[in-house]
Amino acid sequence: MGNCLSASTLPTEPNAPKSVEEGVKVFTVADLKKATNDFGNQMELGESLGYINPKTLSPAKKGVGMAVAVKKIYLANEQAFQDWLVSNYIISIYRRTFGKTNNIVDVEFLRHNSHPSLVKLIGYCYDRDMLFIVSEYFPNGSLGSYISRDSRPKSLPWETRLKISIGAAQCLAFLHSRKQAGLYRRYLTASKILLDSDFNARVSYFGKPKVSLDELVYTIGFSNVAPRYQYPPPEYILSGMSNMAGDVYSFGVILLKMLTGLGKDLTISAKREIKNKKYNIVEMIDPDLKNSYPLEAGRLMCELIKQCLEVDPKMRPTMQEVLDNLNAIAQI
Repeated sequence: MGNCLSASTLPTEPNAPKSVEEGVKVFTVADLKKATNDFGNQMELGESLGYINPKTLSPAKKGVGMAVAVKKIYLANEQAFQDWLVSNYIISIYRRTFGKTNNIVDVEFLRHNSHPSLVKLIGYCYDRDMLFIVSEYFPNGSLGSYISRDSRPKSLPWETRLKISIGAAQCLAFLHSRKQAGLYRRYLTASKILLDSDFNARVSYFGKPKVSLDELVYTIGFSNVAPRYQYPPPEYILSGMSNMAGDVYSFGVILLKMLTGLGKDLTISAKREIKNKKYNIVEMIDPDLKNSYPLEAGRLMCELIKQCLEVDPKMRPTMQEVLDNLNAIAQI
């Protein structure tokens, strides 16, 4: 159907970590329709729930196969598909010409970028400008649905919020350590942090193209050619410049939302109170937590958020330093 690439698996790097599976499946549309009951099982974020055989990655029935999430994204053209491959998976792209008009994309995944806290890509399909992404299924949805006190299904305890923060920070610190590959998460939001059945956090790396093939060289060179931030740091608003410090700022906003439970209602004054150290722990922290957290841990969390939200990007901690601080807070 359409011009979807034939089903196959892509080779892994010889020295890939043990956690990495044996390849990424290139599905057909027919496969995905069968696995998802014709895309009828709708979930959060517009994804469809499907089931596949964990060994063969072929369609399977509920109760027999492994649950997967299938996201459908419209792409304007083949160039947008190539841009998506580059910006989302940090891969090498090679064009091979067959005849005079047909081009196909051959991809080689850089497996050393795999991490336990990064959502695993199982496969994909590109068909008639429609991109289907098949990834792990997360029964507890995204962190975004657990933040706002007015709409969340339940309030997460302090320990769970810390665990989620640490898991997400581990992934971001890892991605930043691979900065030569241009692995910035400029579109990081709470909805990009997914939660498994035990509320372990995994950062989703999939979405629409964030940088084009032509712009990749500039992204690797840390220039001002960059995707739009969801939680823009001051320097991006003023000059359009972006780097890893901007990701730290975005992560600080997520921590602030988790701390306060305000979600979309987070006010500028609340951010200013924390940045200026004019905050009262009892008043700032989500009242649903009551007295279930150590007061010193709450104070240190506020201090960490303040550092992440510094106006001067040079004054912000690195993601590794954020992770170290979160681990220290968890020990209190």
